[in-house]
Amino acid sequence: MGKIEDWLLSRGQYPAEIETKNNDKDLVMTNGLIERSFRLSPNAATVGFANLMTGESILRGIKPEAVLKIDGQTYDVGGLIGQVEYAYLLPEWLDTMSAEQGAFQFTEYRIGKTQPRFAWKHNRYASDLPWPPPGVSLTMDFHSDLNELKGVEVSVHYEMYDDIPLLSKWITITNGKSETIQLDSFTSEVLAFVEAEVAVEENRQWSRPNMHVESDYAFFGMSAKSANKTTHWVPDPQYSTQVNYQRLTPCLLESRPPLGPGIAIKPNETFESFRTFELIFDSTDRERNGLAQRRMYRTIAPWITENPIFMHVTSSDPAVIRQAIDQCIEAGFEMVIISFGSGLDMENEDPAYIDRFKELAEYAHQKGIELGGYSLLASRRISDEHDVINPETGKTGGAIFNNSPCLGSVWGQEYFRKLTQFFERSSFDLLEHDGSYPGDLCASTKHPGHWGLTDSQWTQWKTITDFYKWCRGKGVYLNVPDWYFLSGSNKTGMGYRETN
Repeated sequence: MGKIEDWLLSRGQYPAEIETKNNDKDLVMTNGLIERSFRLSPNAATVGFANLMTGESILRGIKPEAVLKIDGQTYDVGGLIGQVEYAYLLPEWLDTMSAEQGAFQFTEYRIGKTQPRFAWKHNRYASDLPWPPPGVSLTMDFHSDLNELKGVEVSVHYEMYDDIPLLSKWITITNGKSETIQLDSFTSEVLAFVEAEVAVEENRQWSRPNMHVESDYAFFGMSAKSANKTTHWVPDPQYSTQVNYQRLTPCLLESRPPLGPGIAIKPNETFESFRTFELIFDSTDRERNGLAQRRMYRTIAPWITENPIFMHVTSSDPAVIRQAIDQCIEAGFEMVIISFGSGLDMENEDPAYIDRFKELAEYAHQKGIELGGYSLLASRRISDEHDVINPETGKTGGAIFNNSPCLGSVWGQEYFRKLTQFFERSSFDLLEHDGSYPGDLCASTKHPGHWGLTDSQWTQWKTITDFYKWCRGKGVYLNVPDWYFLSGSNKTGMGYRETN
């Protein structure tokens, strides 16, 4: 192995690529920093995952590419069976392994370039970073021979990025049947990693493999760790020779939602999962790994480098706002937020009311200043009809912020319609979105945006992230006190208590 340049200090040294090997039986996805290998026959499966920076092989066993529960039945997607020892994986075992009967079977693969997850409108200063991040993409298609799944196609998607030990993975499910299917749950990533620690006895705080994993299915947290709802390190029941006496070593990575999604996929519709990002570290040094995570966010969410200096104004009086705009020019500020306590109401649909703020936005733009405002979503009560219903009591109350509106209620649907309308008509440049969706479940069966409890979290997350992606495409700056960066948010606070 040749000398590896420090990827944190260089760019353009590690382009991602995909090549075939072993008479086209294998695919290798690599950028010189990490390498993920796939066997394509008799079914497609990940058969290697290597940290080329340290020379470590970090995979010890073969698992399915994904696991789906459809209409109450569980199905593997891809994978190979027949590995007799799960402490390690030897290449010579691969030719003796077989496809699992009943699993989705590999049909074909496609190689391409990375694609943007959503649009990013550049209308203010940001670091000169490409979007989408350059790299390669791999899509593997699977079908089922089972009668109940004839016509259902599953695609497993990968992207690997240039110059960083990072890849992403997600799945799509297309219903080619003539009737609706129910996606009860899914696990979009299953990896049997070499354990980072061994212990015979019970261990209350296990070390994890040296990597960072998160997805864009994140909420209720002002850090990546607290907002992470999909990364699960669990025991591997197939690893029978592990040191731990109760075989509870958490060395199996699963990426899955905490509930559901419980989504009905209608004929000819396609469901798309969240995306899981896997960053492999080359060191155990905390500072270096922190720098690696910073590079990751700048790669897959470059809008975080938009960093306008803004002023909060706690009044909606036009004269006060005009004065604040003028003060910004004198002080070198770039943006005014009509803030909490100002009385601004973006849910007001009165054309005269919206025109008043449109005139202020035009005045600000003439001066080279951006203008935006504050709106509160969660942590407020609307009514018994529109608030989230506690599954334990069947009533409102007991939500994460005690009371909170359901984004799938009529009120929730109208709220986002009104905000979209306000931004389109007022030419506002910023949304400070307080009480962003924190992950509340809702047991209502009367809200039009979800049918019940099991799809309530997924549909509410989809509602708010679709709106944030719309904002990103329109160039609306998002100041959101939650970890929504991977869905388009620009900024969050360092943390606070109301008493501060």
